[in-house]
Amino acid sequence: MVKRSPLRVRKRGMLIAFSGVDGSGKTTQVDLLEESFQRINVNVIRIRSRWRPLLSLPLLVILRRLGYARVHRAGGVYIVETRLPPRGGLTSLWCVLTQIENIVKTGVKLLFPLILGRIVICDRYALDMVVDGMAGLNDQPGHTRLGFQLLRLLPKPDFSFFMDTDPEVAFKRKPDLPGLGDYVERLRLYRELSSRWGVTTVNARVSPKTIHRRVWNDISSPRQTGQLVSSSEEIVGPIPSSKVRRDHVDR
Repeated sequence: MVKRSPLRVRKRGMLIAFSGVDGSGKTTQVDLLEESFQRINVNVIRIRSRWRPLLSLPLLVILRRLGYARVHRAGGVYIVETRLPPRGGLTSLWCVLTQIENIVKTGVKLLFPLILGRIVICDRYALDMVVDGMAGLNDQPGHTRLGFQLLRLLPKPDFSFFMDTDPEVAFKRKPDLPGLGDYVERLRLYRELSSRWGVTTVNARVSPKTIHRRVWNDISSPRQTGQLVSSSEEIVGPIPSSKVRRDHVDR
């Protein structure tokens, strides 16, 4: 049972984000965190950030007809893989349009709750938008396009966690992406980009309750300033996958 801890929330509210591939245990942690807040009589707002084409839909139709884009849909996930030249104008336009959609869709949901001092928990956030976008464009982490830089306009999370797991485990739990290779590629991007985006790495191979205890302690512990501040340190260190027993993995 999670110990009730004193909690002081910033006047602008609090934003907590969980990132990672589908099947990494994000939603499980959001559920557990919501329950812990409810135990201390604090209601939270949950948001799931998932891209859908709106502004970019006409361009997507054109790209598909020209053979420059392929769409994969499964489990409510909309994945677009492009075959565009890395430095082309269409590539830049596609990146900007899709990230503007992400900013508008997620930003509108966040703005007023945070202004009103509410606690918001995001299942997927800016890091996920960058990873999905880079994977779809076959970009490398060393080059950040303007569209991805626009995501800095979103509110900065007070706490953000990347659920790091093995691609085989995630693919088995939720095969929403086309193949195992897509999980491998996205996890590589998450691992390389998480520190750059100020996201705490969590070893999602251990039990959900163990992860939650560490996350809750990190969130609820008062600091010297009397406020909640995030940490860039790894709260649950990585362990070699070869030493992880499969019956201990969160399912």
